[in-house]
Parts: sequence; structure tokens; C-alpha cells
Amino acid sequence: MPITYRPITLDEFDEFDFAVIRGFSAHPESNPWFKDFARRSFEPEQSVIAFDDEHIVGTSSAFTFEISVPGANTLTVGGITEVTVSPTHRRRGILTEMMRRQLDTHHEREIPLAALWTSESVIYGRYGYGMAVTHEHREIDLRHTSFTHGPDIRGQMRFVDKEDAQGVFSPILERAWREYPAMIRRNDLTWEAAITDPDGLRSRAPALFYAVYEVDGAATGYVMYRIRHGVTAGDATNSVQIHELVASNDEATAALWRFCFDIDLASTLTVGHGATTDDGLLWMLSDPRRLKRSSYDGLWLRLIDVPMTLSARTYSEEGSLVIRVEDSFCKWNDGNWRIDGGPEGA
Repeated sequence: MPITYRPITLDEFDEFDFAVIRGFSAHPESNPWFKDFARRSFEPEQSVIAFDDEHIVGTSSAFTFEISVPGANTLTVGGITEVTVSPTHRRRGILTEMMRRQLDTHHEREIPLAALWTSESVIYGRYGYGMAVTHEHREIDLRHTSFTHGPDIRGQMRFVDKEDAQGVFSPILERAWREYPAMIRRNDLTWEAAITDPDGLRSRAPALFYAVYEVDGAATGYVMYRIRHGVTAGDATNSVQIHELVASNDEATAALWRFCFDIDLASTLTVGHGATTDDGLLWMLSDPRRLKRSSYDGLWLRLIDVPMTLSARTYSEEGSLVIRVEDSFCKWNDGNWRIDGGPEGA
């Protein structure tokens, strides 16, 4: 029988959820939070599911969010997620057809961008996605974290209970996210995921700590981190692992890093997921060579509507530029486009 494609309903969620988990070569988690969260965050009308007879053999879904673009502007984005093809149905064009239908649907809904985090970077370029954000993995020996210069730290760190973290942290991120291109605006569900840390739950990692930096009672930065405990020859060799660090100004950036560097009984610090490349830490350190950095691709973007996307941002200089677009997947983008832009818009 031919492969058929359609959205599913919430009544079909259990079969869909199992297909996604198996597609990533995993088994269902025993913790009920995972399935409950997946159901609550699922938008069935945005799903494109492949069926062989009545069996699910391919999955893809999406959710809508806002992303920042240069000039402190924002765009609506379709976040493509839960993309799998059953190992029994490889090399039949199922992924290509699901991607085509996702982009067509987003175009009909006037969503100008699609975004995803790729499990394999070789896959999505063929569908018009490209690397948009570079992240860093960082590691440093905490004996070499003195600052040679940086802003004065006038405020105070304090711990926050997990239950209160979103209420304290969300105003900070709300101020910061527009200032950094390609940052995603969080809603209640994405905050729940950030604070709960699904990857940590899956790997049985130590629980997170939550801390905020305040100046005269105003919160300007926060950090979520965990401690991996270790002992070598009787001495504690704990590792500080940063889960997320967000600051709304340079002082908060310096204060948060200083707090993390000075945690007792720790010998190393790592940032394993999504460290920004331009937060100024390298220039504050007295011995910057001690900061080991390796870059990798983060968010990938796909322009669905070229004129809507390129006219939403600002440009550093006034000018005009004509670009030629050849788009075999989104034919409506084919053509020559002239951008008239500058610091005030385009």
C-alpha cells in the first residue's frame, strides 16, 4: 500500500508518542512527567504523520513561538520537532514528503520561518535549512578563573526554590531575549521544560540549583546549575555544570560567572549545552587560554517567506542589495529580491 500522510488527533497521541520514542531508539520513560508534558505540549493540527496502512511509520510535529531578529524585532517561527522515520521504512522518501508538507502548511499560515535543532547535521540542508546560531562547549580549571578586569559587582546572589524559579527568572529573560538575535521567547510550557530539565531526568543527573543576581532588589541575571560530585585521593573534585546562564547586562554576566567559579569543593566547570559565544567571559579572564572552547551548530533556520523575513530585521548600514534565490522546495521564493535596508528597518 502507498504511504499516506495526515495530521492526527489527540485520541491518537499514545501511538504517535510511542513511534517518536522508538524512532529515537529509546524506550518509554518510567517517570510519568515525560508523557504528560509531551501530551500537553503537542499541537495535533501541526503534525504531519506518515502511515503504512494503519501503522505510523513517520512522525513530525511543530509548535509556534517568537524569535528575536536584529533590531530588537521579532518573527513568528514554526519549531519543527519529533521528526522520525521508522527503521523499517528508510529510503522511501518519507522524510522528504513530511518536510515538504510542513513547509507548505507553514506558508499557508503565513509563518515566515521554520527552525529546528538537528539530531544529525547532514540531514536538513537538503530541505533549505542552514546553521543560524553557533554554540560553545566550555570547560575551565577553577584554579585559573581570576578576572583581570570587568564591571563592578555591586549586588548579591541568592538561591531560589524550584517552584519559584519561573516567576523570578522569566522577567529577566523577557528583558534579555530581544537584544540577542535568534533567542526564543518562552511560554509556560517551555519554562517548565527548562526548569525540569528532561535531559537531566533521563540521565539520572543530580538535581539543579537555581540562583539569581540582584542589585538593590532588582533581579538582573540568573543561573541554573548542578554539581557532579567526585573524590580523588581524599579531596573533593566536584564539577560545576551550567545548565543555563542569562544576564540582562554586563555586571550580571560578571557576577554570575564569578559566583559559579567560586563554588566550594569544585575543581572544574563545564557548560555543555548552548553557551553563547559573545558574553565577554574570555576578555574578563586573567588567563583566557585556560578556557577550553569548542563550537558546534545550534539552531538551524529555514526561510519560508524570503521578503517577510528579510524586511523584518534591521541592517548595520544603509544600502540596497539584490539577491537571487533558487528554492526547489519553496517555489514561491524563486526570483530576484532587492533589499533596501538600514539601521531603521528594511
